[in-house]
Amino acid sequence: MSDQLDPNAIAANVIQHNIEAFIETAKGILKGSSDMIRLHIDKTYKTYLNNIIEKYSKTKSFLLRGEPVPLDQFYVPLNVHSHKQIINTPGIAELQNISSRVIITGSAGCGKSMMMRHLLLDSIIANNKVPILIELRQFNASDTDLKSLIQETLQVHKFKLDSDYIDKALKAGHFILFLDGYDEVISARRNQVMKYIDAFVKYNDKNMVVISSRPDNELEGWAEFSLVKICALTLSQAQELVNKLPYDEELKTKFLSELTSGLFQKHESFLSNPLLLSIMLLTYGQSANIPNKLNVFYNQAYEALFERHDALKGGFKRERLTPLDIQDFAILFAAFCLQAYDKRKLEFTHTDALDIIAKSQKITGLQCKKEDYLTDLIQSVCLLVTDGLQIVYSHRSFQEYFAARFIADARADIQEQLIKKYAQTSRRDNVFHLLYEMRPHIIEQFYLIPTLDMMFAAIGVKKKIGISHYMKYMKMTFSHFELRGDRISLAAGKHFDFIDVAHFALNHFGPLVGWSRFNEKREARAALIRKHCMNTDGHSLNLKTYPQVDNFLKEYSALKGFYSKEMLITLEKIREVLKKKAIIEEKSLEAILSNK
Repeated sequence: MSDQLDPNAIAANVIQHNIEAFIETAKGILKGSSDMIRLHIDKTYKTYLNNIIEKYSKTKSFLLRGEPVPLDQFYVPLNVHSHKQIINTPGIAELQNISSRVIITGSAGCGKSMMMRHLLLDSIIANNKVPILIELRQFNASDTDLKSLIQETLQVHKFKLDSDYIDKALKAGHFILFLDGYDEVISARRNQVMKYIDAFVKYNDKNMVVISSRPDNELEGWAEFSLVKICALTLSQAQELVNKLPYDEELKTKFLSELTSGLFQKHESFLSNPLLLSIMLLTYGQSANIPNKLNVFYNQAYEALFERHDALKGGFKRERLTPLDIQDFAILFAAFCLQAYDKRKLEFTHTDALDIIAKSQKITGLQCKKEDYLTDLIQSVCLLVTDGLQIVYSHRSFQEYFAARFIADARADIQEQLIKKYAQTSRRDNVFHLLYEMRPHIIEQFYLIPTLDMMFAAIGVKKKIGISHYMKYMKMTFSHFELRGDRISLAAGKHFDFIDVAHFALNHFGPLVGWSRFNEKREARAALIRKHCMNTDGHSLNLKTYPQVDNFLKEYSALKGFYSKEMLITLEKIREVLKKKAIIEEKSLEAILSNK
């Protein structure tokens, strides 16, 4: 939202375009003369929209600290991919052309939340429906339902019309509901939150709903929603973002020159991500080298945040209050992050944060004043930021990095327990990926080998994998297949953890044994499911009740890619590679210890 734009004028424009619909909704609910009702509605919507514009048109983060700055000073509109086409810098109108129900997906740091804010503000400027933004992680600490949370959100932003009016306005379709961060909802609440969203869409179907999330197979089964994926930054977008970031101009000029001279192409996987690009700019003054591993990248970012001179304040070095050195400061924060990660907690009250710091001190044996440490986290090192009355991570990925770092440095027995505990989240965040980069042998020893052993034992494999093993695997792993158009959704069965380990093993070891994710023939899979669905309800195959399930699975097993018999054979090869690797490492270590 540009400083030149007047929030009062924008709010007045929205009201002018929608006032008759608002008044129609108020009939039978608000009492008084028509002029009084009009005045009350005008004041309520103007106050609410002004509060929304004020809250979401500015932001701050670890690189943009201090006072919040206008979003459009650093936001670079991103492209999205939908139905095999690229939509350049979409606004709310372009999303509405796709569907009134959209899920925006993207990896960590790609700008999902910033895009949601951008779309919210764009919807107001476009005189569209009235926006409501809800951070879905709020469900983690509350038993409330979506409808109650909508009403609460409106009331917090001074929307002074009662619940009867809100119910009627929702039914009439006055709103755009922005639901940010479905991936941040804890597992215990996910199913319920999904039901809340489903019920809202069914009973308030005239409203637009936009959800953001990291990629998740579960979302592909949401038949009411269209999926769009945020595209990686192009070189020109990366240059635009660097130009907008508030940083030392001389360093930015050098960095931009490097980007255009081959640096972007060499490290595109890092530099096409807005967060990682920003971090690289932060570390550029210390080293122009970009590591190949994500954990090294985050460690460099942490070191830069801890040691840096403030590039925005003429070289002034911010004083830290705690006496902890860079290593001990990180050890304490790793304990903090693990506790928060364990509870899937991404925001804290001041008291919550101090409590977690106190427990972290007991875990690590490191002592300092809790208040001083929290102040340093926020003001000096900027790993946390204040957001209203709450304290949040400057980015969620820092929690994942430091949680992985805690596990990597823990005792072996603690490592084993934590890895087993968090195995089911291995695909939902980057903790296992980062941990694998740091300590590959513990992921192999405590996760991959035992889980693959358990999987092959469960389906009865002794030597060669046959069709009966494949059928048993599919029936244990999935409950049913669903097909919506060409979109395939496989609903979780009793052992869905088998798919988690399969994805992790294939992504990290598949190429070593000849596996390629590009072997998958998605169209062939969809055609086969469609063929068998003609004998059911037209879109779903229940693997327990479908009479021809064995025939279906025999045909399905022959297809290439994920969920084929080829996949199981590949996983068996990976298991053997891992076991041989463990034996070689053990013998090599024994030789060193025995001086042979």
